[in-house]
Amino acid sequence: MKTLIGACVALAFALNAYAVEWAHVDIQEHATTELDIEWWTGNAGDSTYSRLPIGETADFIGPDGPVPFHIEVGAVALNGTNAAQFPLEVTGIPVEGKAKFLYFLHATGWEFAGGPSYQFVLNYDDGSEERLDMITHENSDDWCHHTAEPPDPDSIWGWVMLEGPPCNGSGLINTRWENPRPNDRIATLDMISLGTAAVPIIAGVTLGDAILAVEAEGRLTTSWARLKR
Repeated sequence: MKTLIGACVALAFALNAYAVEWAHVDIQEHATTELDIEWWTGNAGDSTYSRLPIGETADFIGPDGPVPFHIEVGAVALNGTNAAQFPLEVTGIPVEGKAKFLYFLHATGWEFAGGPSYQFVLNYDDGSEERLDMITHENSDDWCHHTAEPPDPDSIWGWVMLEGPPCNGSGLINTRWENPRPNDRIATLDMISLGTAAVPIIAGVTLGDAILAVEAEGRLTTSWARLKR
């Protein structure tokens, strides 16, 4: 009976789904800081990130070519010992679709080179999960250290601006995660801090080669989403 129910759910999803090349994951309702202020303190003031194309969609350098991200003023900052005001985790960000790849536009304030400092977690419809560890000097780094390319082949500085406080130049890394289970529907995305000295910030999330339910298509994709024919 469970097999039959599962097959019926899969068929219903397939009949009410859209395939898209790119889809935007909206993090605004889960934002904990803003890009046009001192994001690491929450205080008014300038920073390099205020030069991002806020309110727009733009292509950012990716490990396998340009990746479009939709940037809004809200971003997710997570707890680190240097900024303990932020939450240790932000959970339940809706995805509600399948994807071959996920792309994260991220960095940290400060750093921790002794192991993982934060994780991205995919929660699938069946209750299972997959986790990606983010590690300083591997697939993550301090936002001011944009001259040091990550050794991880799936990570690259996707955006760098050589002006603005506090470092007179900062950036964001674009990390590609190949979904270990591309044929399983992702319900939600979590962002988890491991409580180190590094303070994570995530400015955007994009799905690559995605299949979205009709209701999710209207919510996740924007005018830049290219439907596959």
